Amino acid sequence: MSSSQKQYQLLQPPTDGISRVRFHPTDDQRLLASSWDKQVRLYDVQNNELLAAHQGHYAAVLDIAFGANCSFSGGLDRRLLFWDGSSVETREIGRHDGEISALEFSYDYSMLISGSWDRTLRTWDCRSPDSSSLLARIGMDERVYSMSVQGSTLAVALAGRKIVVCDVRKLDSPLESRESSLKYPTRCIKIMPDGHGFVCSSVEGRVAVEYLEGSPKSNYAFKCHRQPAEDNVDLVYPVNAIAFHPVHHTFVTGGSDGVVSLWDPDNKKRLKQYQGYPTSVSSLDFSASGSRLAVASSYTYDEGERDHPLDTIWIRPLSENEAKPKAKKA
Repeated sequence: MSSSQKQYQLLQPPTDGISRVRFHPTDDQRLLASSWDKQVRLYDVQNNELLAAHQGHYAAVLDIAFGANCSFSGGLDRRLLFWDGSSVETREIGRHDGEISALEFSYDYSMLISGSWDRTLRTWDCRSPDSSSLLARIGMDERVYSMSVQGSTLAVALAGRKIVVCDVRKLDSPLESRESSLKYPTRCIKIMPDGHGFVCSSVEGRVAVEYLEGSPKSNYAFKCHRQPAEDNVDLVYPVNAIAFHPVHHTFVTGGSDGVVSLWDPDNKKRLKQYQGYPTSVSSLDFSASGSRLAVASSYTYDEGERDHPLDTIWIRPLSENEAKPKAKKA
């Protein structure tokens, strides 16, 4: 990683595995981080300052989401917590029957969506800052691994390589149900900014770009996050994280090889590769303007218990055109 990029680590990072980093949807300075150390932290990335933190959970926190003027978190204790960031106090707004693995907040409908290993999605009405009520409980065929929302469209990656696409207003009537084109379990899914498709990644060093029914574009998949080894055999790493650039609609992937790659989905090309993070890249997110990329470097235990570098969060400032796709040749 070149020092000319002015990349820097956040002070006071989580002390155990980092499960998620998320920028605020409109404020480039504010970043949330959840961790296996049971805490949720709120950072000012511009001033490199930990603004607040809470330890309202009894076990690891697996996902977080910004609300309109608050944040939400869920994890292994099966509890869904509300936090306004002004103190260490949290409020429980609901529970699942199994571990909460994924959260998404729909700003268009002031709705929180939670997914769980109990094979359900649950939606919560968050229009009132003082209370949140359960709107619906929707059964899934399998455990929820990852979710992504864009406008009214929600994509859900389930165990067994199943993918469900829904309208958030009618979650009980999926728009599409399909099997992932990847042959190994899904690690992450992200809807394209235009809502016309999604990108998903697997534990076996592959990424699939898939379009929804009616799109004129063709699905494709490619290998990535691999390193050459002896006897012409590649070391293959899980692709843990995906994030779309909000302006240019390119996307980054982060793998257990400690590499972040930037991709142009239309031209089917890799634009850049940022190498040398200390350990696995567990989570990624662009800021609202696309001027910053947050990278969580945190060992994901793909190789079991072993000594590993400390968990860190890196902030990489991006130039205006750094994530811009190259013009197609005439």
